[in-house]
Amino acid sequence: MRLSVDTALKDIYPEAVQKFISVYENLKSDDDENWANAVLTCRRIIKEVADSLFPPLAEPIEVSGKLIKVGEDQYINRLIQYIESKSSCGKIKSDVGSYLKFISETLDNVHEAANKGAHTEVTLQEAERYIIYTYLVIGDVLSL
Repeated sequence: MRLSVDTALKDIYPEAVQKFISVYENLKSDDDENWANAVLTCRRIIKEVADSLFPPLAEPIEVSGKLIKVGEDQYINRLIQYIESKSSCGKIKSDVGSYLKFISETLDNVHEAANKGAHTEVTLQEAERYIIYTYLVIGDVLSL
């Protein structure tokens, strides 16, 4: 799986593989600030993948009679729309979308805390989990 995910990432966002290497290097540290930085880098990777797969649009799009924002900051909405456009299987769309929403909410919470200047406490175990989830979700999205 790793080879296929890395290959697909190189095709759409070549810097992602290097960023994941940097993330893993941060995990080797004993400093919880480095672990938080690793998690924040995962958020940036997801956003860059979204930018590559479904670039931001200035105007909302209509989906099932509802307007959905798909601008610069709505990278999760854009990835969900990408998933919708690529998968014909409702269960796959639902599963990947659920995982994506879960990991993005977690990463956004860490990001918001960092932006407020709060010390972001992330344990090594949490950081490892977020990184693995990020990698797996990206792999699922790219496999559609």
